[in-house]
Amino acid sequence: MNAAAEHGFQAAQRAFAAYIRHPDGSPLPPGTSERRMRVYARLFHNNVESFLAETFAVLRAITPDAAWRALVRDFLRRHRAASPYFAQMPEEFLAYLGNADDAKRPATPPFALELCHYEWLRLALKLAPDADCAFDEVPLAPDDTLALSPLAWPLRYAYPVERIGPDYQPNAPPAQPTHLIAWRDRHHRVRFMATSATTLRLVQLIGKAHTPGTCCAELARETGADVEALSRRGMAALNRLHEQDVVLRARPARKAHAPDAAHLAARGAADDRG
Repeated sequence: MNAAAEHGFQAAQRAFAAYIRHPDGSPLPPGTSERRMRVYARLFHNNVESFLAETFAVLRAITPDAAWRALVRDFLRRHRAASPYFAQMPEEFLAYLGNADDAKRPATPPFALELCHYEWLRLALKLAPDADCAFDEVPLAPDDTLALSPLAWPLRYAYPVERIGPDYQPNAPPAQPTHLIAWRDRHHRVRFMATSATTLRLVQLIGKAHTPGTCCAELARETGADVEALSRRGMAALNRLHEQDVVLRARPARKAHAPDAAHLAARGAADDRG
């Protein structure tokens, strides 16, 4: 294909995509049938809307039909995706919601971004490749070298996202944040648990302190707690997380490239991992 033909093909692609994204505000691509393009655009919109509604089921349930359709139309019309993959559409929707300076976006609840991030995690963990993890049943010892499962994400939200639904929609965040751990266990079950700020911090220290003993000692130093008492509680908490496949014994392993939520923060999303 020569340069002129390639340029013409790319221009036709851009015109086609623009019409599909916004059929009421874009010219009909040359040489196409308006009736067929309208059908194609409607099918595309319905497909995307269905996928987003399935992923963000709670947001969909609490959003009136007209408002939901307007939100999806605006997302398709104005958001410029960083990924071409359809499976990553929900992640792109998070990036769209995370743009705090977007005054043109239809109104959403103040908790929408955090709620959607929480709902998206289930899909992200489900699709994450298997990791070469060393699961075992032996209780942890204070000098074991630990690792956080690559399929476990410590999370902190301003809103109690796990409680939000048709009967509970807060207008402002409560005084205390919500701490959760999301993970996929050895049986491929995606799971969530509520936890305390202390336990979440203990888990976050694994990458820095490496052993239960040093994790507990560092946490005691940070909080001013008694080292011996905190170590007892900390060892019990770490062993519970070990039993649930959140905390592992470290060993040389190939870490799977799980869908990483960290870059969402840079794009305006609410990931508090690590």
